[in-house]
Amino acid sequence: MAGRPPGNEPTFLYELEREGRELDLIEYLERSEKPIVRYRAAEILGGLATGVGPDSDARIGRALEWAARRDEDETVRAAAVDALYLRDEERLEGLIEELAAEGIDDTPAWADVDRIPDLLGSEHPEFRLLAAAALGETGDPDAVPSLVDAFTDADARVRGRAVRSCGKIGDPRPIDALAVRLNDRHERVRREAAAALASIGTEGALEALAPAARDDAESVTLIAVGELGRFGNATPLPLLFEALRDRSETVVRTATRSLLELLANAPVEARPELRDAVTARLADETAGSGGAPSASALVPNLVAILNAGGPTPIRRTAAWLLGRIVSLAGDDGVRRRRIVGDRDEITSCLLETLEDPDDATATFATETLIDLGGYDLRERLEEFLERDDLPPAAVDRAERALEAIDDEIRTPEADETVVDAVEFTYVERPSDYTAKRRDRDGEGADEGRRDAERTNRRKRGDDEADAEGDWG
Repeated sequence: MAGRPPGNEPTFLYELEREGRELDLIEYLERSEKPIVRYRAAEILGGLATGVGPDSDARIGRALEWAARRDEDETVRAAAVDALYLRDEERLEGLIEELAAEGIDDTPAWADVDRIPDLLGSEHPEFRLLAAAALGETGDPDAVPSLVDAFTDADARVRGRAVRSCGKIGDPRPIDALAVRLNDRHERVRREAAAALASIGTEGALEALAPAARDDAESVTLIAVGELGRFGNATPLPLLFEALRDRSETVVRTATRSLLELLANAPVEARPELRDAVTARLADETAGSGGAPSASALVPNLVAILNAGGPTPIRRTAAWLLGRIVSLAGDDGVRRRRIVGDRDEITSCLLETLEDPDDATATFATETLIDLGGYDLRERLEEFLERDDLPPAAVDRAERALEAIDDEIRTPEADETVVDAVEFTYVERPSDYTAKRRDRDGEGADEGRRDAERTNRRKRGDDEADAEGDWG
């Protein structure tokens, strides 16, 4: 606060604080003739931890609200506002709403100014806080210049509320000034700036917000990462893939969701290029020696999204992306285990997705099951088909996957996976080993044909989904 009233320090009030005697403190706040006593009583009540009876907080709140409106000394009123900020946000917001009720050019009598912006010039940060918040409540674009001036206020609370108010008004004029606040030394101001840019939501606002995805504070990062899915183009992909490698599971989940929203909600004409860009990034990671951290982070979150349900465009995109990751992991069993993760969990998810009412989502799941392949999956599909409650479409998809896996298993070299196991080649499914034998013996033509068939199936699935106009 800017200062305290003159007078000797009322040390006796601290004894009342230690004893939790809020009724006596309220009495001094409301009735003492000395401003310094009322000032300290308000300050103590703001931080008082205990009181007498269940209605203690309400009594204290009412007394502080009365003092904020009615006390004749402005330092006492400021102390009461500060106390409400600390302990009774609901009553503080009530003051703000009352201040804003008549617009920026009129104020209630207790404000002691003609216009709300005039309060931004007060020496008391508590009054500047009220003004910054009230200007946002008015929703008046004419308030924006005054609010931008408050972005550099010495008090972080005032800066934060001024920034928040610009987000509420939604005017794009302060985008550049809000971008500067993303570098504020106080996390709460950076968080408010990120939220304000997200609320404004224009292309320029999103571009200004994007760098906040690298903020050291998770609360700021989450806001920025959560908005990257609104771009509609490949611009935020580097930031999203960085976020997928974040140590915070919450950030990774948010990045996964934003990536799906980006793919699902992009303009139809931009989707093929965007999908290619995502696939290329995943392919580069998968081919490298770094362990494909983005793909490894995506898989469990994609499975969770498919299992949880939700909007069809997001589920459809999750099924597609999971299929891409499985396909890129290839037939190398060690690499697949590292990238794809829990095979049983993925298989269960995909089998359940065969029953999805959205044909494109279920088709993507079918193709991914075929890519997974293997004897164990063949058995799971046979068990799945034994159910008597399956819809006909799910039966057709499961039978198609089973037939494709059987075609791959029934190769002349399939039985050699057992005989030649002494070569210590990891074999997750017969094609792992036979591909190596074909490479060694120059007999890879059949495998190449099957790879081409897989590619064509996936291309047809993408084209069919695009044709529906709601890929997402």
